[in-house]
Amino acid sequence: MSNLPDFDLKDRVKRATDVVDLIGTELNLRQRGATYYGHCPWHDDQSPSFQVNQNKQTWVCYPCDIRGDVFDFVMKREGVNFREALEILAERANIPITRNQKKFVKGSKDDKQVLYRAMQWAEEEYHQCLLQSDAAMPVREYLQQRGITQESIETFKIGFAPLSWSWLVDRSRNTPYSPEILEACGLVSANQRGSWYERFRGRVLFPIRDTQERAIALGGRVIPGLYGEGQEPKGKYVNSPETRLFSKSRNLYALNLARGYLQKTSNSDKRLTIVEGYTDVVAAWQAGLQNVVAALGVALNEQHIRLIKRFADGITLVLDGDEAGLKTMNTVLDLFVAHDIDLRILALPDGMDPFDFLMKNGGGPFRQMVENAPDAIAHKILVETKGIDLVNDTHQANRALENVLATLAKIPASVIQQSAAKSMRQHQIVMRLARQFQLPPEQVRLRLSELRSNIRPSFQQKQESTDSNAINYAKFNLNEAALIELLIQDPSLLDRAVENIAPTQLEPGLLRELYEVMGECFHEGVDVSYQQLMLELEVNRLRDLVNFLYDKAISKKESTEGTNAYVLDLESQMDLVIASFNKKLVESGKRAKISQLHQPNVDEQEKTATLEEIFQQKLQQELLKIKKTK
Repeated sequence: MSNLPDFDLKDRVKRATDVVDLIGTELNLRQRGATYYGHCPWHDDQSPSFQVNQNKQTWVCYPCDIRGDVFDFVMKREGVNFREALEILAERANIPITRNQKKFVKGSKDDKQVLYRAMQWAEEEYHQCLLQSDAAMPVREYLQQRGITQESIETFKIGFAPLSWSWLVDRSRNTPYSPEILEACGLVSANQRGSWYERFRGRVLFPIRDTQERAIALGGRVIPGLYGEGQEPKGKYVNSPETRLFSKSRNLYALNLARGYLQKTSNSDKRLTIVEGYTDVVAAWQAGLQNVVAALGVALNEQHIRLIKRFADGITLVLDGDEAGLKTMNTVLDLFVAHDIDLRILALPDGMDPFDFLMKNGGGPFRQMVENAPDAIAHKILVETKGIDLVNDTHQANRALENVLATLAKIPASVIQQSAAKSMRQHQIVMRLARQFQLPPEQVRLRLSELRSNIRPSFQQKQESTDSNAINYAKFNLNEAALIELLIQDPSLLDRAVENIAPTQLEPGLLRELYEVMGECFHEGVDVSYQQLMLELEVNRLRDLVNFLYDKAISKKESTEGTNAYVLDLESQMDLVIASFNKKLVESGKRAKISQLHQPNVDEQEKTATLEEIFQQKLQQELLKIKKTK
C-alpha cells in the first residue's frame, strides 16, 4: 500500500517507546490515578493541563486542542514530519531505520547510543573540572571578569579542558568509553606515534546540544595567558569535527534552550536572533533574551533554514558593522527570501560585537535595536543604492534595481497572494523603488513579474504551502464524520461500511481520503483501530483528523456512562449512517431521473416508466416509516 510503508518498523518503534518515559524526559509529570499531568510546553500553563495516559499510550492538552501518540509528540515538539519523527524514535530505541544500514556491534564506536552517553559523560567531566579543579582557577577568574555568572555556567554547562595532553583519556580508563569511542565523538585524536591527545586542551568549553537536549559536540575558546610563551594555539575558537552525532550545518548553539521559549510564544512573535559566538548567546540570556542562538562557524544554509522553520517564523541576523558583515548579509539574503522566512538585519554600531554591546548597555537597548531592525529587503535596497546617483548614473542604477528585484522575485507569487500583509509589503517596496529610480510603478512591477516567472518553486515550498492549511472541523459533513468515528471505535464494522458505502459517496476532502485508506486496509486485512491507524498514517493532517474523531468518540462515551441517557449500540448507529448514505444516493438518483424527464428527446413511454419508478421508491419509503412507528 503506497500510503502505508514500513509498518513493521513503525510497530516495533512504537512498542519500544513508552509515552510516559518519552514525555517524562521533556516535562515534569506527576501521576494522579491512571493519568499523568504536567505543564504544557506549548502554552503558558499556570496549572498542569497536559495529560498523558499510559494505558492508551496517548497524550492531550485540551486548552491547545492538540492530542496524539508518541509520534505526534515528537512531530509537534521537534517540528518535524512523521518520517523524521520515526527516525528520532528509532534512534532513541536503538532500532535500525533501514535494512541496508551498516550493522554495528553494540558498545562499539559505531553505536550512536554509546556515543551519546560518552558525550554526556565528557560534558560532565569537563564541567566539574571547571567548577572544582585548582587548574581551572584562572579560567573561573577570567569568566568572572568577563561578566559571565555562575548561573550561566550551570545553565550552559560550561566546562574546561586542562592543559594535560591525555586528561580525558586517563579519566576514561575505568569507563565503557575507550579512546576509539572518544575519538568518534571528536574529543581526542591520535598522533603519528599512536598516542592519544586532547583536542580541546587548555580551552574553556561550551557544550553543543541538539533539540532533544543530547550533548553532541563542543566549542572551545582559548583563555589568554593560560599557555606558556609561544604555546598558545592559533585558532581562538575551535568546534568539534563532523561526527556521527554532529554536523555544523544542521545545528545551532543554544537552540535546545531557545526552543522552549519559542514554543510558548504567540505566533506573531516567533523570532530567533542569530549571533556569531557562544559568549554572545550567554550574554543575551543573562540580559533576559531567551530567543538568541549562534551559528557554529559556518554560513547559514538550507539545512539551517529547515531547522529554524521548525520553531520560528522570523530571524534577526546580528552582524558586526563592517565589510565582512555586509558580505554575510548578501550571502544569506537570497536564501532566506526564497524560503519565505522573514529576515531582518541588525548591524551593531561602531563595529561592536553582541557580547560587548550587551555587557555595556544591557538587554533593553539590544532588544529595542532587534525590534527596530529593518527587514532584509529594505536593508538590501540601502546597500545596493549606497553611493549611486540614481538619476544620472543609469548603468549603476539599473544594475542596483535588477539586483533588488532579483532578490524580491524569489518570494513565490503564491506566498504573496496568500497574505494580505505580504501583498501590501510588496506593493510598498515596488512604489518605493519606483520613486527612488524615477520609474513608473507598472514598469517596476512588470519587471518583477518577468523575473519571478523564470523561477520555478521548489517541491519543498509547494509541500509547505499544502501542509500549512489548518483543518476546519466545523465544515465536515456530520454523517461522513459519524461514519469514520464509528469505524475507529469498532473496526469490525468496516466490512459492512465497505459493502454499502463507496468512497465516491463522500465529498472530496480529508474524510474521503481517510475512508479510502481504511478501504485499502480492509482489502489487505489490516486493522483500522485507533492505535493501528496511528501506525499506518504518516500524513500529519490525516493523523490530526483521526486524533480529533477518536477523542470526540471517547468524550461521547464517557459523558453517557453511568447515566440514563439512551445511546444506540454501535451497530445500530452504523445502520442509521448507512441508511442516510443510501437515502442520499436515492435522492441523487431521483434528481437525475427528474432532470431526465425534462429532456426534449424523451418519449412518453420512457417518461411513464420513470414516473412509475419514482412513485414506487416514494411508496417504499413511506411504508418503511409506518413500519418503524409500530
